[in-house]
Amino acid sequence: MKHRSTRKKQQNVTPFDDNWSRFGHGDRKSMQLCAQVRRALEYGVDEVLEGSALVSISDVVPAPNTSHLMVIVQPLGELSFEESLELQSKLASNSSRLRTLVSESIHRRKTPTLSFSVLPSMS
Repeated sequence: MKHRSTRKKQQNVTPFDDNWSRFGHGDRKSMQLCAQVRRALEYGVDEVLEGSALVSISDVVPAPNTSHLMVIVQPLGELSFEESLELQSKLASNSSRLRTLVSESIHRRKTPTLSFSVLPSMS
């Protein structure tokens, strides 16, 4: 009887690639989730801000994995530093409302926690 090895075959993967996928970045399912959350938030952020600022969702990335997502927001108009801080605090205080909106549009057992980062204004 021939003995079979139970070890996995070595793949041609760099340590960086292995670590990258281990932390939830780069795999198809993670990126798919981020795209779904981004689409949901594109509509929900306007409702939460109630027209106080026009913003665009620049990106949604796992931070550090898909149980916690970082939402990167870009204001469309000119905002001062104080107004950016106010915008960030408004998004943070309404994160539970936005998370509820996300949970209605994605199909997962647990909805990821959301954090927000406001980029400098586009001008």
